[in-house]
Order: sequence, then structure tokens, then C-alpha cells
Amino acid sequence: MSTSRGGENGTVMVTQEGAHERGASVDVDVPSLSRIYDRLLGGGHNFASDRVTAAAIMALVPHYDAFVRESRAFVRRAVLHMLTAGIEQFLDLGAGLGGVRHVHELAQAEQPQARVVYVDRDPVAVAGLELVVREDDPSTGVIEADLRHVEEVLDHAVTTRLLDLTRPVGVVVGSVLHCLPDAEDPAATLAGYHERLAPGSLLAASHADGIVLGLETAAAVEDCLAKAGITFVHRNRRQFADLLGPWQPHPDGVAPIGLWRPDGLTLVRRECLWGNAVLAGRRPEPAERA
Repeated sequence: MSTSRGGENGTVMVTQEGAHERGASVDVDVPSLSRIYDRLLGGGHNFASDRVTAAAIMALVPHYDAFVRESRAFVRRAVLHMLTAGIEQFLDLGAGLGGVRHVHELAQAEQPQARVVYVDRDPVAVAGLELVVREDDPSTGVIEADLRHVEEVLDHAVTTRLLDLTRPVGVVVGSVLHCLPDAEDPAATLAGYHERLAPGSLLAASHADGIVLGLETAAAVEDCLAKAGITFVHRNRRQFADLLGPWQPHPDGVAPIGLWRPDGLTLVRRECLWGNAVLAGRRPEPAERA
């Protein structure tokens, strides 16, 4: 993919002309949520169609970009907590375009031996991730795949090369489950990863909630994205918790994103309450009776 490393803010830019060089063609006139998020984060991996939709969302919900930043901040905190719990390998599902720091940069700064696999179905997101991950990197890899295809993700050559699925894995699902409607059974997807991963694995997930945002405003955001061909489903705290299935939430449970293990005693802005977050675990199998 053709790229430029000299964007206005020093960001890595993906050119429209280079968008078709990957195996899967990219229709630059069709927005994607990962690129819309990238625009809201001030990144350069987006096209005019993404910028138009991002502007429309900001017109509906001023400071929506602050909510997206809070969602990325949750991922940072969750990764650090998983490292503290002894997790040294990570699977970032629907990884998107990262934001300020990518999972492998966070993890390997604390644990140089940490291994990370990124998964995304957007070819532009994959190309963006590949710009920050060397092709021969022995500890980090990128997969172009749909997170709903559990077997494809976990049996992929990159995954089997980098991750030992007999040991605990930290699964990151940041701001992506709300892209899956109930008809696609996101709970079954999460249960599929729970079934395949080792006891002691952890799941860090976040999800948009329309309650504090306001149901009418949330519906307007969903409609705006639907017109761009993007599925977006706000779920309240209980509905989000229901998606976790066999994953067992840690004692702090499902909490507003800005209140989930914050870095310090800071004033929580309203935008920090527009979504929820959770850290959940796969418990050890009960010992068989003799």
C-alpha cells in the first residue's frame, strides 16, 4: 500500500491511490468505523467518506471524539492490568488503528517478551497496523480476518506462530461489539473464544451505551452510521453484561468507561459515561473428582 509518513501532524498517511494495493479492494467512498474513529482521534488513515461521517456524528454529539479517546484509554489501562495479572500474550480483536499507543507498544514496554496478534477485517486498518509491525517481527503479527470467525482467527498461521493457546491469553475487544447486531449473536462469538482459550485468560471489552447519551441522540447516531452502511447498536449495562456469557466479570463488574479503574482521582466528564467497560476471566476448570 502506498503511504506517506509526512502528514500534517507527523501521522502516517494512507493515500487514496494506494488503497487498492491489498488483496481485498477498498472502496474509498464507503466509510468504515475504524477509519471514522481514526479521524476522531486525529489520525491519517481515513478518506473523505470517513471524514464526512465523522463530522456528521460530531454535529449530532459534540465531544464524541472525547468518548472515542476515553475508549482507547480504557484499552491502555486494561492491558496494563492484564500484565499485572501475569498475562504475556494478547489477541486484539477489531484492533482498528490504535490511537496514541498500540497494544504491543504498551505491553512490550512493560514485558519485552510479550506477544501480540492484531485482528481486523478492514484492509486499511490492517495496512496501518502493518506499518508499525515489522513483517519479520518475532513477537507481533497482524491478521486480516473477521473476529466473528473464531476458528479462522485462532487457527491462523500468525496466531499459531505467536500465541500459545495452552497458556492464558489477554483478549482485547475495545469498542467493536456494538458493531455486531443481536442477529449475529455476539455472545456466541465471545463464548467461542472462551471455549478455545486456556483457563486464566482475560477479556477486556468496552461498549457504547445510549442511556447517558440519551436514547434519541443514540438513535440519531445509529441512523447516521446506518446511512453510511455501518451497523451500530447501543446496549445498556445489563445488555452488555449479557454478551459476556461464560466469561466471569471481575469484582468491579461492568462500569462506565471513565470509572473503570481510573488512573487517579480526576473529574469524570460526561463523555466518559457514554459507554461501559469490563474485565472478565476464564476460570480454571474444576478438578475432576477421583
